[in-house]
Amino acid sequence: MKTPTKRKSSVKVGALFEEYCSESSVHGVRFFVGNQRGACVKLIWVSVFILSLAGCGMMIQQAYNKWDRTPVIVTLSEVPTPVWDMDFPAITICPEIKVLNTKYNFTHEFEALQSQWYQGKGTTNRTITITDESIGKMKAIMHHCSGIYKYEGNFMFNFNHVPEPNLVDFLKDVALDRRGVFTMCSSTSDARCNDYMQVTLTNEGICYSFNMISQAEMFHPDVLQDEYQYLEPWDTDGATVERGELLKVAVMVKFSAVSYLRNAANACPSFSAQRGRGYRVLIHEPTVYPDLSKRNIRLSLSQTLTVALKPNIMMTSPELSKYSAQKRQCYFGHEHPLRFFRRYNQDNCELECLTNYTLARCGCVHFSMPRTNGTRVCRFEEEHCPYDARGALFIRKQNRTGTDDYLLRCDCLPACSSVRFDLQITQDSHTEEREVRTRFETLEELQARLQM
Repeated sequence: MKTPTKRKSSVKVGALFEEYCSESSVHGVRFFVGNQRGACVKLIWVSVFILSLAGCGMMIQQAYNKWDRTPVIVTLSEVPTPVWDMDFPAITICPEIKVLNTKYNFTHEFEALQSQWYQGKGTTNRTITITDESIGKMKAIMHHCSGIYKYEGNFMFNFNHVPEPNLVDFLKDVALDRRGVFTMCSSTSDARCNDYMQVTLTNEGICYSFNMISQAEMFHPDVLQDEYQYLEPWDTDGATVERGELLKVAVMVKFSAVSYLRNAANACPSFSAQRGRGYRVLIHEPTVYPDLSKRNIRLSLSQTLTVALKPNIMMTSPELSKYSAQKRQCYFGHEHPLRFFRRYNQDNCELECLTNYTLARCGCVHFSMPRTNGTRVCRFEEEHCPYDARGALFIRKQNRTGTDDYLLRCDCLPACSSVRFDLQITQDSHTEEREVRTRFETLEELQARLQM
């Protein structure tokens, strides 16, 4: 039984609630009370009000979750950036021809070794006249040949006991003459084009880069191995390695490359005579170490390649540094230091991640990967492992749900300030008839015609 005091309190609360509903400006609340309204009407309005509150609560929760996941808003700047305030991109050019016959006749030596090996197959006495030095050179050159690694029955694996020469020094020695590759290099903003050229060690072998930062600016010298250089000055006296600045703007840059058909040898025996004569071209930021396995443009012989660039600049306000990198989905330069590279960007981070993953999986790394003095380069018989490691890491990148995702643990988010280039490519054959004819001519016929 309620006491008189409690009964009076209930009456006061009820009267107060009725007064609030009658005078409230909240839509629908005044219909909760009133003697002229039936209980059914009041119940309906109460139900509608509760459902409205629930709906508003759900929308507020969704808005909060969206802000919590992506608190950064990407907007397009309406103020154009002058092109002269931007660094001109780097251009890396890799010849598909890896060896000059005048330096080492790979084709002749390989065919002779192959013939002698299979002629003596099934016998106890094989006559191999090819020296161990030449076999070692063949193995060094075949580091370029990914197809050989897949075939476990390749006869070259019978010579695993033969030592290889100093790999990088030998590959640089037999590569195309750097000054002969480009017969002309010019730009409309700076005539000293060769001052911006470097010899670059990539996963495609020996390449040539235009307008890229020097090795001292790219890597931490106290961590990197000191056996060879990844970025080498164009001139051997080192006059161009410390330029101190990048080319700001070049309205047009022209390269003229020669084909070296007369003295060329395909590095990989699986290549036909009509393949491996062009170039692979990569356009990237000057601070990005080139990796041509991700993307590249192929330039065939007897063709002119015209590339128009449209830069897309991503800038992040410094005020966003108070948010975590996972929320803003990018890293400022100081937030995610890399072991080998001085400057953070997503490409350098993924290359370092691939290097660490390859070392953990194979116990060695590809010769183009950054490494310490204590890390060894994979030998010819081990090269299948870095090749497989790259594929495994790429596949995991597409399925980033597993807890063992190595690339996910590397946390290679984009840089908060970066430039990407949209390319508009135009290719034009010098002479279509010549292009068609080269597809049906043998290498000897083509060489004979060029010497006429």
